[in-house]
Amino acid sequence: MSDSNQPGLTASEEMLARTFDTWRKEFRGILENHRREIQDRLEKIEREIEKKSDKENVEVLVRGINSDLHRHAEEIDRLHTRVSGKVGTETMWKIVGLTLGIGTAVGGLVGYLINLTLRLKP
Repeated sequence: MSDSNQPGLTASEEMLARTFDTWRKEFRGILENHRREIQDRLEKIEREIEKKSDKENVEVLVRGINSDLHRHAEEIDRLHTRVSGKVGTETMWKIVGLTLGIGTAVGGLVGYLINLTLRLKP
């Protein structure tokens, strides 16, 4: 998926293409790890909700998710700041799109959890 296989690239262009490809893979790996952590946390919360329908416990778990999301958002912002000076505009829009897609998925999961919590309320 790298541009380095295209004929006619200069050595510096080929090096830049490989560097951008490496950054993209690293960034994708970090985002995938965050997604897995959040998914694992949500699965744990769902198991806890099945065991207990205590509203206070659910609120504590939701606050925990929110703090995790905040921590992940800060880490993504730090990564974005480091990468933004090195990556071109087109690549940045791709990263923004990926981040928004993951954020939307996480938001949907949190919304589902809150909806589930409200249904379990006596």
